[in-house]
Parts: sequence; structure tokens; C-alpha cells
Amino acid sequence: MTSALSGRGSKINFRGRWQYLPPSIIVLFTLALILVPLAALVYFSFRSGTPWEPGELTLDNYINAYTDPQTYSIFFNTAVLATFSTAISICVAVFFAYLTERTDLPFRNLAWGLMLIPMAMPGLLFAVSWTFLLSPQIGIFNVWIREISSWFGLIISTGPFNIYGGMGYMIFLEGLRGVTTAFLIIVGGVRAMDPSLEEAARASGASNLTTQFRVTFPLLAPIILAATIYSFMTHLESLEIPIIIGLPAKVFVFPSYIFFTTQRYTPPEYGLSSALSAAFLILSILLVFWYRRVVGQSGRHATVTGKGYRPRIIYLGKWRSFFFSIFVIYFLLSIGAPAVSLIWSSLLPIPMAPSLELIEDLSFQHYIEVFNDPDILDASWNTILVAVGAGTLTMVLSLTMAWVIVRNKVKGGGILDGIAFVPQAIPGIVIGVAFIYLFSQPPMSHLNLFGTLTIIVLGLTVSYLAFGSRTMNGALSQIHVELEEAGTTSGAKWRTVMRKIVLPLMLPAFISGWIWVATHALRNFSIPLLLTSHENKVISVIMWHSWDDGYPGQTAAIGVCLIIGLGVFAIGGRWLVVKLNRQEPG
Repeated sequence: MTSALSGRGSKINFRGRWQYLPPSIIVLFTLALILVPLAALVYFSFRSGTPWEPGELTLDNYINAYTDPQTYSIFFNTAVLATFSTAISICVAVFFAYLTERTDLPFRNLAWGLMLIPMAMPGLLFAVSWTFLLSPQIGIFNVWIREISSWFGLIISTGPFNIYGGMGYMIFLEGLRGVTTAFLIIVGGVRAMDPSLEEAARASGASNLTTQFRVTFPLLAPIILAATIYSFMTHLESLEIPIIIGLPAKVFVFPSYIFFTTQRYTPPEYGLSSALSAAFLILSILLVFWYRRVVGQSGRHATVTGKGYRPRIIYLGKWRSFFFSIFVIYFLLSIGAPAVSLIWSSLLPIPMAPSLELIEDLSFQHYIEVFNDPDILDASWNTILVAVGAGTLTMVLSLTMAWVIVRNKVKGGGILDGIAFVPQAIPGIVIGVAFIYLFSQPPMSHLNLFGTLTIIVLGLTVSYLAFGSRTMNGALSQIHVELEEAGTTSGAKWRTVMRKIVLPLMLPAFISGWIWVATHALRNFSIPLLLTSHENKVISVIMWHSWDDGYPGQTAAIGVCLIIGLGVFAIGGRWLVVKLNRQEPG
């Protein structure tokens, strides 16, 4: 790139205060989109009645919520699930980040790429696939174990594993599912380690093992802590595994309990859910500020010298095959076996363990039903519209926020940036409840957005603004301000500068962020679950209702089609980004 990417630059000065009106309106809209629904949630937590017919102000919701012993059991379950799932995710992520970046692991470049594949499977499908593997009666692993045991005269009538057996299985699955995200956060720090620090330790006589524990891992501590907090926030808001695995076992965590109180209680307990959600917001905000503080201080522990560096490769010797086999086991558990179980179950009338006798029963009947079902086809189109809308709105708002914060250095820019990051720690189910309260009351109820695709797009935009703002802040800070100054000097308006100068320079980063948001919107479950209507369902909600109504084969078929669609979408988007990068001026 030219000097357009050479630094942060100074503040942009437009001629005439009115030029700031468009970005000011967009920033105010963004802040309102985040804060107003949350404020409505807190306000209505002090009201009796329902979102559509609220009663008088009262403390009964809080009294009922926090005098119920079950509330503390639910919060305890949530803390246990998030804590131990995070421990599994971080330990596995650090282990594989180190193996792929610092050792001579066989096929380590391939292993690095395979670490990303689990992201292609939505959480709902991941949980469903493991019911096909560990269901006590027909689970594939259980059937195989019982058959092998019978060869030795050991008769097992059921199990031995039961996916609905409680918290342990939920922790295991959540931990597996969170590895990829933690890996992506940590692996950069492992790659950027300054080798001179380790070489100094070895020169003083320290062994490889001592060097790793006394030098390497302490230096990585800040980035590991940041990944731990981020992973903890992610596990706190998880709904898919608790609703598929925990709900049948009556093991509730916060997100699944909010779903249960608003969707399964008769009548729905909106007061209870709002009181619990309002208190949960406090924890979310504290986690956000803790995370931002850790990330902000990580520069004090920088391990890259600024000179050419190449971390020393650790030779595994005779242990190479052993460590590679550990990676293979992880890959099979995280994506291999779940994907195969989904495909197999989608081809059978009812889920059964694979065997040669069942080959003649395989058919595409479930796929034919899927493609002939007008509701599923409508939901597919709705899902595409939601993904495109959420991706576009999120990135446009994020780009404008980044421009105001990075370029103008307005007073309170750090607060604006912090507010944009707050939704990262707020469970999607809470965002959904907040939007129900906001758009069910005048004046917002007059917009008639409740149950439309628009309200789903707005809810998803709030959820993904944290990612979008981080992406755009980083990209904009790398673009020199001089080109924008040249545009304003020649009389260009703000929207012209953004459209013809800023956006073209940031297009690869903008499209990368758009692809990430749109892909996650395609698979998002918790927000559409609360905000959808019978006329405007999306695929994730269709899958849930198909599963809940007792059609596992159809659920698997829909899931396989969704994964293929996500894969094509991601590969096509990656190709576009690579092409744009190659077209940039050198």
C-alpha cells in the first residue's frame, strides 16, 4: 500500500458544523439501539403485568425472583457451566496454539487450518449431533460400546453414556465448542513471542520444560487472560446446548431459564425474566470493563521486539505421533463425529447407529421434504434477508462509530467505544427480551416492527456491534488521514469522503467484517427465537421447532443444508477478500 496506510493522522476538520450532522445522527442511532432497549428492560422490571399490558410500578418482580431458591441454583449452574467450559476451552486452545506455532507437529499447517472448521457448525446443530452420538438408547457411540462389550460377555442394556445426564455433558460440549475462538485469540501471541527471552533462559541452563513454564507462559499471561474473559462471556450467554441437552434433564442455566419463563410458562413470566435479566446486565457490564482493561494493559507485556524474529521450534522427537493423535481425537470429537452423525441421521427414517444392514434404508426423503416444504423455503429466504441486513447495518454503524472515535477524537470517545462493546457480554436471550419490551409499548409499538424481519435485524445488529466496532477501529487506525484531508480541502462532503475515499481503502476489512456478521446471523438462534413470528421465521427457529416437535431426521437434513450453505458463503467471501487485497495499490 501507499502512504495512505502509514499512520493514524490528525483530526478531520470539515468546513461548516452541519457537515457533522450525518455522522452525529448515525452515532446517536447506534447508541439508542444499544441503550434504549436495555433501559426499557430495566424500567419494565419494576412493572407488573406483561409487555403489552404493563401494570403499576412494583418491586414484586425482584422480590419473587430473589426470594426463590431456584434463582440461586440457576445462577450457580450458570457460573459452573461458564467456569469449567472456559477452563476446557482455554487449556485446549493454548495447547494446540503452542503445538501448531512452536513445535514440529506433523502437518501443523493443515492442523492450523482444521482448527477453524468447527466454526462452520452452528451451536444448535452441534448439540443435536451429540444427541445422535450419546443418546442412551440409540446413540451411535453407546450402541458401538454395547456391541463391543457383548463380545466379552458384558451385557449393557442402556448407555453407558447419557447425553441428558446433567451438567458434566453440557460442560464437555461447551468446552469443545469454545476452543476455536480461544485458539484464534491466543495463537497470534504465541506466534509473536520474542525468542531472545527464551534463549536467555536456556543460556542460563534452564531446560525446555522449565523455560516454557517460567518464561513463555508468563509472557503469554495477558493474552491468555483476555481470551479467558472473552470465553467466559461467550459461555455465559450460550443457549443452544443448555436448551437441547439441559432442558430435557431439567438443568437450567440463565439463558435457558429466561427462555423457559417467557416461552413455556403459562402465562409467561415476563416480570421474573426481566428482573433476572436486569441483574445479569450488571455482571455483563463489569465483565466488559474488565476485558477492556486487560486488553488495554496488554501492551505493557509486549513480546515482539520490532526486529526480525523467528521463534525457536521445539522438536517433539518420538512424541510427534502421540501429540498428532491428540489433535486427531480433538478434531473427530469437535467436528468429525458430529458432522457424520448429522449426515447419517438425515438419510434414515429414524436415527439409528450405522451398520451394513441399514444401507438399504438410506434415502434422501428428508431432503425432498425439506425442499418441498414452503415454510422452510420461506424461512431460508428470510434468513438470507436477515443476514444481509444485519451484516450491512452492523458494518455501516461500526464504520461511522470508528470514524468518529478514531478520526475526530471526540471527548468521551472511550465511553462511546465502551458502549459499543457492551453487547458482547449480554446474552442474546436478554437482548431479545429487551426488544420485546421496547417495541410492545408506545411510541415504538406504532412502528409495527414486532414479529417482523426488521426487528430481528436490529437485535442481531446490537449483538454484533462489538465485533464490528473492533474491526473497523483497527482498520481505520491504519489508514493515513491525509487522503481524507485532501478530500475535505477540495470541498467534498462527509458522505462523499466516506464513500469515495475511506470505504474503498477499508473495503477488504469492511467485507471481512460483513462476512463474519452475516455468517453468524445466518446461524444465530437466541435472538430470532424470541423476536420471530409465524409469518417471519428463520432457519434456526425452524430447526428448533422441527427438533422440539419430534422430527430429528428432518432437523438433521435442514442442518446439513445450512452447513453447506455456510461453507459456500464463507469460501466465496474469502475469495472476494483475497481478490480485493490483490487489487490494492502497492
